[in-house]
Amino acid sequence: MERMEVYEGKSSKVAKKSRRNKAWVRTGGFLLIIVFVFLSVRYFHAEQFWKETRKFFVDNPLILLIVTICYFLSFCLRAEAWRIYLGKKVRYFSCLQGLLFSLFINHITPIKAGDAVRIGVLSWREKHISTSISAHSVVVLRVLDMLILLLFSFMGLLAFSRGILFKSSIVLLIAAFVFIILAIWFLRRYLPKLFKKHLHLLKNSFQAKNFLPIFTLTVLSWALEGVVVFGVTSSIGQHLGPFKAIWVNSITVGGQVFQITPGGISTYESVMTAALTSFHYPVREGYMVALISHSYKFIFSYFAGIMLLLISPAVKMQQIKALLRLRRG
Repeated sequence: MERMEVYEGKSSKVAKKSRRNKAWVRTGGFLLIIVFVFLSVRYFHAEQFWKETRKFFVDNPLILLIVTICYFLSFCLRAEAWRIYLGKKVRYFSCLQGLLFSLFINHITPIKAGDAVRIGVLSWREKHISTSISAHSVVVLRVLDMLILLLFSFMGLLAFSRGILFKSSIVLLIAAFVFIILAIWFLRRYLPKLFKKHLHLLKNSFQAKNFLPIFTLTVLSWALEGVVVFGVTSSIGQHLGPFKAIWVNSITVGGQVFQITPGGISTYESVMTAALTSFHYPVREGYMVALISHSYKFIFSYFAGIMLLLISPAVKMQQIKALLRLRRG
């Protein structure tokens, strides 16, 4: 009876912390929606939008092709990193399919449910991989993604001397470090069995021979995703250097933790516009780049998701809906 009360107390604390985190995410998301509405009212003009969109999607087919190849390759590299982390016990296409389905789901639902679908897809396709192992790998690689994006962001701030942004980023980095330490302490204190289990899995998976290729593939994948921003700015005549494009993409994707709309509409545009204006981009042009690059990512994610649903007998829409119901619960 006493053990049961302790367990219920721990569960209650975990639930309260989860609710607080969701509240912070919603608050940040609503603030970014307000910024997006202001930008749209102030700077959106349909005629200019269609003109600039045509430049990227129609007038520069070579740029569009290169962007698409690089963007797709970024997921291919992440899939290989995932396969290596799992000890090469899974098929490569299972990992790639999980990532692309995750992308698709994140662009059709207001909640960030892609990771739940990614876990489910891997478990359905690879029966010998348990859901807990799949979930562990997704969480660890997601943390690695965020750390690399944080690293890119910090390196960019150093390289481009972003003044106020640099000073505020130091505070954010310290806050992130403190948050990680507190999270580790919380898990170790209130969920010791879970902590020990995942620490053991982490040590086994991130062996010396595995860590370097996983880290390298993940770094390259996020660098390749920056080609989308590079391609859009080049096609509309507002060229941005490759390293600056990677930095802008890293800042923007990192801001998607506040996603409360399908695909992070409003969050993506608000953060990217702010990042571009730090390079003395006119706000109107920065907002237009954000709209076009986000439109491209939506089209890519829908095309990839629909194609996978058509060719994959292992994953059905009913299964995805079941996962989404669990995620909302």
